[in-house]
Amino acid sequence: MSTSKADMLTKTQKAVTFFNRLRSPEAIAKIVIVLPEAITIAFSGSFCYECGGVFEYIEDFAKDFKVINNIELRAGNTKKNSPRAFEVTYFIK
Repeated sequence: MSTSKADMLTKTQKAVTFFNRLRSPEAIAKIVIVLPEAITIAFSGSFCYECGGVFEYIEDFAKDFKVINNIELRAGNTKKNSPRAFEVTYFIK
């Protein structure tokens, strides 16, 4: 599937808005980078990184993205920025 950067940005904004509506303030998603083949999302909030709950947010964002845009994402690199913040790069399946 070929998607332009502008189209992917629009799709990502919709998914971030939806995710935040359901999970804020416990988890808040923010767009970091959008490319046609990958996106990077920063998550912050009151969640516990060490508890493993953070992986639920990673999966939830990918599920929300698929429901809204009919595009599957695969989580790739995850980078912990602080005890309450991390970034995930998702690749388009």
